[in-house]
Amino acid sequence: MYLVAYGARTPLLALRGLMRIRNLALIVVPFAVLNGVAFIVGSVDPRHAQAAVALALVPAPLVAPGVVARMRGRMDLTGALVIGTVVLSVLFISGQGALAAGGLFTAVEAYALAAMFANVVPTVRDLLLVPLRVLGWGAFALVLLNAAILAPPIDLATVGVAFALFVAGVAAAAIVAFALDRDLRAAIAGAGLRDPALAVALATLTAGPDSTGVALVYGVFCLVLAGIALRFP
Repeated sequence: MYLVAYGARTPLLALRGLMRIRNLALIVVPFAVLNGVAFIVGSVDPRHAQAAVALALVPAPLVAPGVVARMRGRMDLTGALVIGTVVLSVLFISGQGALAAGGLFTAVEAYALAAMFANVVPTVRDLLLVPLRVLGWGAFALVLLNAAILAPPIDLATVGVAFALFVAGVAAAAIVAFALDRDLRAAIAGAGLRDPALAVALATLTAGPDSTGVALVYGVFCLVLAGIALRFP
């Protein structure tokens, strides 16, 4: 439901933004940095290795375009960057095992079909935008709430891994945005951050419910950043 709700709100015209080298750099550099950090985490703390990889591989938050729009940032650029991270996820998560690959392709199919339907009948999409927005946020919250209810182990190392991934992604996106004169809010939300709800799902598929602690803590950092950004746009 989470993917369907946000897929139906994604304009396929955003794909045109992926033709620009500056946007591709914004997508690829944070992705590479996050996976580098995940590799280091796996070398130092094998207990959190799979959780770190799951977080590094998932796309940017699907809610990012809506949040950036409320901050009066580049919603179109954010949407293009999010789609780019989805493409990278499809390419790399397929190597995480048959179960993860199957779940990923099913999810992407649901997201893509909803996006295509929305672009074929934009009038219907516009009428459904408000309920779709409510469904999307509701599904996002339910995924995280369900993971929290299962009470995965969270210790100082879990918080440290989540914080390292959070800072690495935000810093990489910010540096590239400044270097290439791109909108900072769109760069961080659409390429520097990762979707905690999808990270929870992937970690559960690849390593079990006890591995979702990193994604949950990361989600708290994302919410704090969003709250600060919305308070001081």
